[in-house]
Amino acid sequence: MSHNPLSRRRMLSTLFGGTALAAAQDCPAPQPAREFSGVIGRTAAASKPAPLAVHQPKTGTPNFVYIVLDDTGFSDLHCYGSEINTPRMDALAAGGLQYNNFHCKAICSPTRASLLTGRNSHAIGMKELAGDDQGYPHSRGRVTPAAATVAQILNSHGYSTYGVGKWHLVPTRDMRAAGAREHWPLQKGFDRYYGFPSGWTDQYKPDLFEDNHPVKPPNKPDYHFSVDIIDRGLAMLDDHFADNAKKPFFLYVAFGATHTPVQVPKRYVDKYATAYDKGWDGIREERHKRMLEMGIIPPGTKLPPRNPGDPAWQDLDDQQRAVYARFMAAYAGFLEHTDEQIGRVVDYLKSKHLFENTAIFLISDNGGAPEAGVKGNFSRAYGDQTTIAEMHRRLDEMGSPTTQPLYPRMWASASVTPFKFYKLWPYAGGVQTPFLVSWPAGIRQTGLRKQFVDVIDITPTVLDIAGVEAPASFHGVCQMPMQGKTIRPTFDNPNASDPRDRQYYELWGSRGIWHKGWKAIGIHTPGTDFDTDKWELYHVEMDFSESDDVAAQYPQKLEELKKLWWEEAEKNGALPLLEAPVPRRRTYDQAVPKR
Repeated sequence: MSHNPLSRRRMLSTLFGGTALAAAQDCPAPQPAREFSGVIGRTAAASKPAPLAVHQPKTGTPNFVYIVLDDTGFSDLHCYGSEINTPRMDALAAGGLQYNNFHCKAICSPTRASLLTGRNSHAIGMKELAGDDQGYPHSRGRVTPAAATVAQILNSHGYSTYGVGKWHLVPTRDMRAAGAREHWPLQKGFDRYYGFPSGWTDQYKPDLFEDNHPVKPPNKPDYHFSVDIIDRGLAMLDDHFADNAKKPFFLYVAFGATHTPVQVPKRYVDKYATAYDKGWDGIREERHKRMLEMGIIPPGTKLPPRNPGDPAWQDLDDQQRAVYARFMAAYAGFLEHTDEQIGRVVDYLKSKHLFENTAIFLISDNGGAPEAGVKGNFSRAYGDQTTIAEMHRRLDEMGSPTTQPLYPRMWASASVTPFKFYKLWPYAGGVQTPFLVSWPAGIRQTGLRKQFVDVIDITPTVLDIAGVEAPASFHGVCQMPMQGKTIRPTFDNPNASDPRDRQYYELWGSRGIWHKGWKAIGIHTPGTDFDTDKWELYHVEMDFSESDDVAAQYPQKLEELKKLWWEEAEKNGALPLLEAPVPRRRTYDQAVPKR
């Protein structure tokens, strides 16, 4: 590889999880006896007891809610320019902050790991999807105990902590009734949990766990997972208030929506029956125009051409158009249904007079999903063989319990308007997603925010608001420093500085790095030498949609950013570079068009 070999110190640092070794040098060893403030004599009469110190949150400290959407692209919310009806999320944006330069990790597990820990995903062992150990510190498929989660930290400072929905931070071998529970929500700081442990589940027949044990879904004729997790989450809060109404809480809500399978009651699909007859090309153009008018994207932002290998809507036959329009109608209905569930959380907080002093952070974990390829999946979430003709015959079943749809990847390109490519890619289409913050009591000036923010910045912001320092040691384990930075200055000042000047990306060998308004992207073709990867350069400060590759005009800037990528990769334990493992290669091939 074209970079300097790791020094021995850097190598040791990498082996201990990136920057973890630096933290370990100053980490205090656990000494329970020294924490005792009483007196120990030979007998009780000669001794003085001292109860364990119990951390109490500061008076007036807010509650916190994380809401995570799945595979929802940058332009999918109505407040970001979509035609989809999302009034409750729009209201959060209107009464709070809406960011247009927020970044995640291009795929679900790394984003969730970074969100909950405030560290880069490679540094904590979550290079890609949670799963089997691939043999390197950055690919353990589990979060190191050297990176305590926000739930663990807040819980240790007097918060009650509740989680509902998708987890996807458990090794594959532990996703069983008798599997180890070290990496499950309760062991990662949550008092209660209800949801599913893996990457996806059927919305009508989910694989459910409550706390640490499997349970069957409620036997209801109109059952839907999104409704169920909100029912359970609000029930947890009811129990919380019955026990101690003054105690603050942290609630983590991770929807299965809008990940495949795209399943929602038919009345939601029917609302969009004709909305997508114009196709993905028309929707992209309409969203782009609307975003410009709304000021969500900078004036002059270009709309890149259709992605390589993705057909034009006008080149389809009538049967294909009918089927593909219904795919997107189901997706739109799914998102609107999810919006209603978010509204239930807000209404509950308002009924308890807590909405004003609850800080809500809403994100999507990556861009629109391309894994169904050009045809789309109908009967099975992955590997579906249903023909277009059969889909057409069963069109009214789209989104029902008899189907497990995922739209053709061309709709993913509409989802991420005005960007190119989609989930899994280091382009903005994969890593730039919606981000809303609501905290009426703590946000002085609402509106659009343009600072470059990464998902690792959310948990440090929460700790800043709560007045809690990230621990140097947690439960006897020395902790890695927080890599995220608080974005609280943006709450008061629309012109506050960016919390960072650089951020790297890497997934399955493809790479990217942003630095002070420039972004370099290196795309890897599986089976080829990494040194032959083609690098592109974008001046994103002037080219918001990454439309114009200026690598030929600024070769020195490109080399500067490539060098910086290697430095960041080394610092974060992101080496060696690894391609997609064989079990995921077919999905990867479907998601990656010929370039």
